[in-house]
Amino acid sequence: MNLFKVLAKSLGYELVNRNKNPSLMFHLIDLIERNEIDLILDVGANVGQFSKSIIDAGYKGEIHSFEPVKETFEKLNTAAAEHKNWHVHNFAMGDEIGQNEINVTQSSDFSSMLEPTQYAKDRYKNEKNKIEYVETIEINTIDSFLSSNISNLEKRSIFLKTDTQGFDLKVIAGAVKSLNLVRCLLSEVSLIPLYEGMPHYLESLQTFESHGFITTGLYPITRNKINLAVIEMDCVMIKNTIS
Repeated sequence: MNLFKVLAKSLGYELVNRNKNPSLMFHLIDLIERNEIDLILDVGANVGQFSKSIIDAGYKGEIHSFEPVKETFEKLNTAAAEHKNWHVHNFAMGDEIGQNEINVTQSSDFSSMLEPTQYAKDRYKNEKNKIEYVETIEINTIDSFLSSNISNLEKRSIFLKTDTQGFDLKVIAGAVKSLNLVRCLLSEVSLIPLYEGMPHYLESLQTFESHGFITTGLYPITRNKINLAVIEMDCVMIKNTIS
């Protein structure tokens, strides 16, 4: 066995060939470069973890991040302040313009417009998913935002990342006029529902495929600790340009 593999194993890690088994980030950067992405839409940005990782990996193009919860947005705004091409917006994306209420949890990445399922309450009871308060938030649509804020829109190559705790298909519904410009898509899907009324993951995949996307990677995020069943996955897709 390779010495480096032995050392990695002893430290609790595993060495893999990233060309054959790329990590999520390596795969995303590869897609960004191949598709000449010049505009990233970071929907459900939280405090900016995704956009910061993309920038750290070498992306220098335009990013727009969207986070509706005021307290979380302030942290996002601070994170983006030193990057001139990273723009942040204090509203959510959905299927229509308006307002809604969001359940704000102790750990901000659990905040959602949907109620957590009993499974989620039991699974994450020690990880701060308790609802602390309800906040009224503003909602926009991707179609409206792009048409009003992005110049030379028809010439742009867009990467859409959406992680909205069960609300992703609403985001897609509000982007139908713009999806022809979206070359790459990243959505978090749940195989075990964590929120009441969220779409089944097969419904999500079927919806993405109906808009012309094909899957390039499925990356487990969390598993059931008892039987290792996948709870959530990052689903990476590209626009199918090959007939």
